[in-house]
Amino acid sequence: MVPRKPLVSRSTVPRVSVVVPVFNAGDLLRRALDSVAAQTYPDHELVVVDDGSTDERTVDILRDAARRPGVTLHRTPNRGPACARNLAVSQARGDYVVALDADDSLAPAFLERTVPLLEAEPDLGVAHTWVRLVGRHHGVWKTGPFALPQLLASCTLHVSSLYRRVIWEQVGGYDPQFVESCEDWDFWVSAAARGWTGRAVEEPLAFYRRTAQSRETTARLPVTSASLMRKLVAKHRDLYAAHLEEVCASMYERAALTSTLLERVYHHPVARLAVAVRGVQRRLAGRGG
Repeated sequence: MVPRKPLVSRSTVPRVSVVVPVFNAGDLLRRALDSVAAQTYPDHELVVVDDGSTDERTVDILRDAARRPGVTLHRTPNRGPACARNLAVSQARGDYVVALDADDSLAPAFLERTVPLLEAEPDLGVAHTWVRLVGRHHGVWKTGPFALPQLLASCTLHVSSLYRRVIWEQVGGYDPQFVESCEDWDFWVSAAARGWTGRAVEEPLAFYRRTAQSRETTARLPVTSASLMRKLVAKHRDLYAAHLEEVCASMYERAALTSTLLERVYHHPVARLAVAVRGVQRRLAGRGG
């Protein structure tokens, strides 16, 4: 872990640090950076880590961003999001941190609505909001709860949640072994295991984008997702053992709900008609051959 910078006068220190790891994000990066600049809560800085980008468009946007007030840019060879986030947090100065992926963005009121929660309750560790799903998925993710055993069964929080910097220090940062995905899930589990609590702002104030190039798309493949789950269980084996019944029940419940929803879609008249039409098209194509 990179050592923390020496403390400086509070009058020069922003309350919040937004940290952004970047690797070949292209034009989506500009949207992310602009969303930070548009925050209605002014007491923040932006710490960006270029994780070895080779895309010229990304490099140009980073060069422009580095000229903005309140923005610092660090460059490193490509080592993955966990290492890039750790470097960013180590160079950040705020007491509160929010991690923002380069293809995601924040609503202007994100910090205005989350910071007061941590300010009002010294024992509260995390303030999270609902999340608008954009790109290749749609809807609103109603995040939470930030609690065990729910966090062991699934990642209940988006990476872009506001947390106290001391949490990052206590858990040892984001774990680089989770290269494909889940470093944020592991981070939240580690925080909850240390007794930290969270609270939701029940408004979609973060935007989670999924594209064909997103890590999440690859991470959801069966082999990759199983490997990540094994890593998570191996690291937190005692927690999983202590909450085994609740975790298994929650996972089974989610699988059953997914199956039920798929059956409803399949048996919907429109879906049935589409299947029938597809069957007719295949038969006609076969005759034509």
